[in-house]
Amino acid sequence: MNDMTDRAYHHGDLKAALLTAARSIVEEEGADAFTLREAARRAGVSHGAPAHHFGDKTGLLTLLAAQVMNERIDQVAIAKLAAGPEPMDQLKACGMAHIEFLISHPHLENLCWRNKFVNRADPALVDALERMAAELIATMSAVTGKTLIPDKESNPSTLLAISVVHGFAQMVNERIILRDAPEHERHEQALAMASEMLDLVGTAFGNARGDDA
Repeated sequence: MNDMTDRAYHHGDLKAALLTAARSIVEEEGADAFTLREAARRAGVSHGAPAHHFGDKTGLLTLLAAQVMNERIDQVAIAKLAAGPEPMDQLKACGMAHIEFLISHPHLENLCWRNKFVNRADPALVDALERMAAELIATMSAVTGKTLIPDKESNPSTLLAISVVHGFAQMVNERIILRDAPEHERHEQALAMASEMLDLVGTAFGNARGDDA
């Protein structure tokens, strides 16, 4: 691992290789275990390469967090499109896609929201967070029949949706529920539970909309 190895990469390929290495470390061990030296080792480059391209540990993890957030947004958008035109169906599809991502990548999710690891003011991460908020507001506006503003604290319905999705995923990831389920069955059991739970949430939103009509 030396400068000649680094130069063997195209500039963009080296950054991608380091991001891939960083992701594998975080996925396997959590962000607390991440080091630039280990990322360089896994990418097969000199230990100084990450600092050259990302500045420091926070710079690399921040870009990884933005990448992860955009990946999650894209997966949710695909699920929403496949659900068809009915807002309630779209809401459930979005909720299921979020939950599946969260329980499949618990360490990555933890990375995205911890100021300890990332620079929340970084433009790439800000853009990803704003994109996620805009998608949520659009979905919830269609469900409630109201034009909502992009402020979670001012929208009880939006806050409820976020709490249900993140709260359920956290209970699964921390083994508060499905504690004794066989490991190879936990994922499918969790998604089955999530589906039933989101049906109840959809019913609640439907009833609330009917009351407003």
